[in-house]
Amino acid sequence: MAFYGKSIWDPVLIVAQMVCVQCLFYLNLCTALYMFLASRARSPLTVELLFDYRKLIGVSPIVSYLASALAGSVVLYLVVERTKKCLDFTVTCYVFHLLFCWSYGGFPASIEWWITIGVSVACMTLVGESLCMKKELRDIPTALPTTTRSTSTSSNRTRASNSSSNITRQRLINFLGQ
Repeated sequence: MAFYGKSIWDPVLIVAQMVCVQCLFYLNLCTALYMFLASRARSPLTVELLFDYRKLIGVSPIVSYLASALAGSVVLYLVVERTKKCLDFTVTCYVFHLLFCWSYGGFPASIEWWITIGVSVACMTLVGESLCMKKELRDIPTALPTTTRSTSTSSNRTRASNSSSNITRQRLINFLGQ
């Protein structure tokens, strides 16, 4: 996929990116839940901690979701790479998470769960967009290295190489300008 230029409709790429973001979201969430909750309580990490909204009690699970959102923003930076797509991929990820939670333990009725998910979506989107924007705004190198004249006896060779270098440079500038 070309980073700059026109976006090409590629449904296979979009689905692959969505699957990758979703899998890495759950990997990050499991890691954060283990770090902040399971390792302290000496309890095993279960599927209930991921998908049962009634288990979202206390500060540790909320911090885990927020840490997972920050890690998810790095995933957006690495996988999605486009600022304008960060919100779409984040909302898609959390909508799938809502559907999984709904199918596992019923519709989430806890206001704490909704606030946590809302703040996580905002955090993942804003930090991901910031990271992607920095990547998109990096300078694109357009100048080729120039050669220096070493001696006066090789000035004809240097002029010939400079003219071919100028032609190559102009071709590159014309190509990038399209």
